[in-house]
Amino acid sequence: MGGAGLGTLFGMSAYTVLANKYRPRRFADVVGQEDLARVLERAVAQGRAAHAYLFCGPRGVGKTSMARIMAKAFNCLENDSGQPCGTCRVCAAIDEQGTVLDVVEIDGASHNRVENVRELIENLRFRPVEARNRIYIVDEVHMLSTAAFNALLKTLEEPPEHAKFILATTEPLKVPETIRSRCQQFDFRRLSADQIAKHLAFICSEENASVPDGLLPRVARHARGGMRDALSLLDQLLTFGDGSPTIEDFERLTGRLGPDLLHGIIAAALAGDVGPVMAGVDRAFDQGARAADVVAQITEVLEGLLVAAVGGIPTDRTDDERVQLASLAERTNVDHVMAMLDVMMEATSRLKQRHDGRLVVEMAMLTAARLPALQSLDAFLAGAPAPAAAPAGSAPRAPAQPARPQVSAAPARSASPPAPTRPSAPPASPPPGPSASASARAPAGTRPSAPTATPRSAGPEASAAAAVATEPARAPAPPRAPAPTPAPSAPPPPSTARNAPPSSPRQGPGPADPVPAPEEGKPPEAFSDRFIAAVARGARSVSVELKRYSIRVEDDRLILEPPSAGASPMIDPTEAANKKRLESIASEMVGHPVRLEVAAVRPAASAPAGDDDGVSDREGVDERVRRQFPGAERLEP
Repeated sequence: MGGAGLGTLFGMSAYTVLANKYRPRRFADVVGQEDLARVLERAVAQGRAAHAYLFCGPRGVGKTSMARIMAKAFNCLENDSGQPCGTCRVCAAIDEQGTVLDVVEIDGASHNRVENVRELIENLRFRPVEARNRIYIVDEVHMLSTAAFNALLKTLEEPPEHAKFILATTEPLKVPETIRSRCQQFDFRRLSADQIAKHLAFICSEENASVPDGLLPRVARHARGGMRDALSLLDQLLTFGDGSPTIEDFERLTGRLGPDLLHGIIAAALAGDVGPVMAGVDRAFDQGARAADVVAQITEVLEGLLVAAVGGIPTDRTDDERVQLASLAERTNVDHVMAMLDVMMEATSRLKQRHDGRLVVEMAMLTAARLPALQSLDAFLAGAPAPAAAPAGSAPRAPAQPARPQVSAAPARSASPPAPTRPSAPPASPPPGPSASASARAPAGTRPSAPTATPRSAGPEASAAAAVATEPARAPAPPRAPAPTPAPSAPPPPSTARNAPPSSPRQGPGPADPVPAPEEGKPPEAFSDRFIAAVARGARSVSVELKRYSIRVEDDRLILEPPSAGASPMIDPTEAANKKRLESIASEMVGHPVRLEVAAVRPAASAPAGDDDGVSDREGVDERVRRQFPGAERLEP
């Protein structure tokens, strides 16, 4: 006994949901896929229909409905124009779902084994019973196993003349390439909100339902391109509202927030007002909204705001929402909106890691509200002033770091003046020392500098430096021998450096005294040291081994003098790989190509005559003796 019989038996009439009641019956009834319907209709009418089709697309966009319309077009008994009549015996039976033996619908999720495909292939041998073609509609075909796909390959490529395959899937990439290449693939796209809202208005008029303005566009946008989802939600609203649903009913059933609340939260965030933002978030959670829904809805409003900020018109919004978005767009810019969208997208990813997402939402909205208080890097480098303080009610901003008043106290230690970190504008007060005394003797046209205050934390040395800077210039020290580049063996004492006559007034920031020359016998860094550091790269054993060599560069030669005789080096510089690397590093350091030369072995340190105890290699001893005492001869005992 069918469903209608059971309903009559218990005194109830069977109810057909709106998604099935208003399912398209002909190509002309298809909503949102008109182009695909036109291609398929003409293919049937012109006799150019393929033997296998693959319908791809998200859920609820009409794949199965189109497959049934194709089955009726292939087997319609009254019309050969490609458009099924819908009234003949075969068309009526297909609409009733499952009463035609020659149209078989298979669920790929439950018939995914290779045995099911073998049974299907066996049935293809029989010709259709009451229709002209045998149609196989396989829904969710990507759920078939690999063996089932392989078993279907040959039949799908060359099926019998009376067999047609229509495969449908929401995951086309999971269908093997060998299957897709044997089918004509049609991609079903999501429906626009306007298309869904228009179709919902038609259904409401057919059902004699009264809906307020703005409700159907909200339902259409909530469906996100799926007609079946929109019809299911409309069915719930009509039941909940007793045929006259309201916008409040929609918000209660779906957990959607009102547009006024959403726009108020975003307006406060754009203004940097943290208090109203957090109050709006609390109100959203008090209404029962989930954290993911709050983030998704705020992101949706920001998407529309981004379109409005670039001068566009959001087409999927109501007239009232467009007015509110235009008002918000006047208070912000594209970069600000994109920064807020980045914050919300980060919150969306974090919600997947937490069960209670309220903290994530609050942190995201607090971050979005603090964006106006931030300063861009370009503005900071350009020296622009920091943004104004946030309005009342927002979190206090961190106080700016005060400028350092003491730039002149540090150069008091003339032995090791600190180097400036980066060039900057000349300071308001010149540093003490020679420049201070020079500024005291500057011409009348030169603006005098303000006296520099001594910080409390400065010690006696800084106080003495300040005192010396303020007293008149003393007599110069006894004349020294002129030298273009003085390099004393030790740095002069601080008093001598301060009393030396300045050569010229100092221009710009910098240490008060010249950089002292290094001590005698200790160059800044010898070539061999830099070369060894570049070759070793932190390897201690390589560094120790190379330090045994005497390394120098003469013209275009890199000369390595190995250790004394008797020592076996661990690294052979003449090896091809080692030689190439040593020459490359040395060429890069000196700025021109060099070639490696290994000098002769250095003679060992002299040892007292006859002191050869413990020396096992007599030839090595003889060689050292001959080098140290030319003309000596060895006497055999």
